[in-house]
Amino acid sequence: MVNDEVTDLRNRLRRLEAAETARDHLHAYARVLDDPDPDTVTALFAADGVLSTPSREARGVAQIREFFQGAFAADPSIKRHFVANTEVTSVEATRVRTQSQFLFTGRGRDRSVIGWGDYTATIDTAGARPMFSELRIAIDVSTDLATGWPK
Repeated sequence: MVNDEVTDLRNRLRRLEAAETARDHLHAYARVLDDPDPDTVTALFAADGVLSTPSREARGVAQIREFFQGAFAADPSIKRHFVANTEVTSVEATRVRTQSQFLFTGRGRDRSVIGWGDYTATIDTAGARPMFSELRIAIDVSTDLATGWPK
């Protein structure tokens, strides 16, 4: 192999490893949401990370922790989160951008819930562990089973 080919292969391997690390990070986020703890989920974000949801934008770990603390308290149902159809849209050095779909189900004392939507994430893979630089959540449906989701 010529040096250029080795360099190209090394760069491809780095991009593939970064993409897989980002996918794993999205799945780790879903697992953390299944056992809701504001500190644990906040630890998945960079110190200057941004979380955007339909209801608000949180900047930095203090605001992100506050967001999750409020969200977990507002809906204490037992949930399961699933990440699907993750597409890596770009890999630039140590930043990976992804788009995914998610589904969640929940079981509360007096109702069951279901919802789905999209995640758009930028994940920094440079450090000892990956971190969300940005996570945008778009919720298409969030409802209880009695109400359903008619058009």
